[in-house]
Amino acid sequence: MDDTAPLAPVSTAGTSAILSDWIAGLRFQDLPPEVARLARMCMLDSIACAVGGIGLEPSRILLDVLGETAAGSPVSIPGTGRRIGLLGAAHVGAQAANALDFDDSFRTGAPSHPGATVVPPALALAEARGVGGAELLAAVVAGYEVSLRIGRAVQPSPQRKMAVMGFSPWQTFGAMAAAASLVRLPPAAIRSAFGLAGAQAPVPSVRKFVDGARPYSWIKNSYGIASEAGLLSVLLAERGYLGNREIFDGPNGFWIMCGSDRYRPELAIEELGRRWLILDVGFKPYACCRWTHTMIDAIRALKGALAGKTVTRVEVAGFRELTRSLAGDPPDSIIEAQFNAPYIAALELAGRSPEFGLGEADLTDPEVLRIARLVELRYDEATDQPFFELGTLPVRVTVTTADGGVHAAEADKPAGSVEAGGFSDAAMDRKFRQVVTPVLGEAKAEAALQIVRTIETRPVADLAAALAL
Repeated sequence: MDDTAPLAPVSTAGTSAILSDWIAGLRFQDLPPEVARLARMCMLDSIACAVGGIGLEPSRILLDVLGETAAGSPVSIPGTGRRIGLLGAAHVGAQAANALDFDDSFRTGAPSHPGATVVPPALALAEARGVGGAELLAAVVAGYEVSLRIGRAVQPSPQRKMAVMGFSPWQTFGAMAAAASLVRLPPAAIRSAFGLAGAQAPVPSVRKFVDGARPYSWIKNSYGIASEAGLLSVLLAERGYLGNREIFDGPNGFWIMCGSDRYRPELAIEELGRRWLILDVGFKPYACCRWTHTMIDAIRALKGALAGKTVTRVEVAGFRELTRSLAGDPPDSIIEAQFNAPYIAALELAGRSPEFGLGEADLTDPEVLRIARLVELRYDEATDQPFFELGTLPVRVTVTTADGGVHAAEADKPAGSVEAGGFSDAAMDRKFRQVVTPVLGEAKAEAALQIVRTIETRPVADLAAALAL
């Protein structure tokens, strides 16, 4: 099959019904140990990112607005002492988890950051309903599996993706599936919730974000509204609110609603409950757009050769998205910095790696800005095929120094990705402590870490308490 050609619409009645039955029947004891382990890592990663991102100005503004407009105050916001309404908490948590661009990644057929639209809404609902950690962990797995499966099924062709691209429309179903699992919706109600989620999902806006005018919009992936819509859909269906019960199938199904030019329904249901897509989720070691990560890895490979030398020129040759979407003038905000490849390269070369997050002081640092002006992004057409078809991020970095030396390194599989060996438990614990401790303090950060590591034996209320200031 030609994977680049748009496919004719396929009608396979039953996608919603099959997924609904599976969600309704999933229990913690059904999870293989490795799936449960990855789910805990996904929770740690998303919680760390949400706590780390809650202090950014976009997150503070959003929390204030939703705190003023949400009815009731039943749910805590990790990393703060605030409590707001359930839907607002899901919205804020998802946006905060993505605010640093430090959140998890999936590349196997549906590029996305699934954790932001699964873990925060699930955690908020679990706290509000007083459920146990085992139920939460199973719900997180349900959210990841459904989100990634729907994402793969509705992925547009590479040609279409150059015009229309977005993750939040189909990631809405991750929030919905996790919530449906937590409240134990029966299959018929889950089918309605699928329809309601599809009708309320945000538009695919990433292309406008990356190719639009600067400064960047502070809503990057619309994960807040996607999480809120997914959760709201379940709360409505729980009360008997009806939605379209076959939202995915047919010529007017969700695939075309979300801007795609093809639909492959078999990818939504194949090996359901036997092949676990959550095992293919990777984690980020750097707080910036994943498209820059192999560039950082290549620069790190050159650190020994560059020690003590003055950099005079940096060429980064890579795929179109890197050179087309992540160029531009030096950034003047943390949001801008996450998507500016020359600046990110300069940070790494100046010894201020995004491994430790992004700091506002570096935005005006003379040495960082000097090096950023030396960075040239060059499009290498040969790298597009592995980028689009294999999900790799091939780059070649060539650094020239004042003594005439020319040093080059290549990378295509970003550190932390499944293809590069993934994240160890120790690496995730280190990231969690590194991001959460400055916000909550060492004692609370360590308590939260240990609770998540044994979440199936704890009430969710314990975790909520540990994450609150």
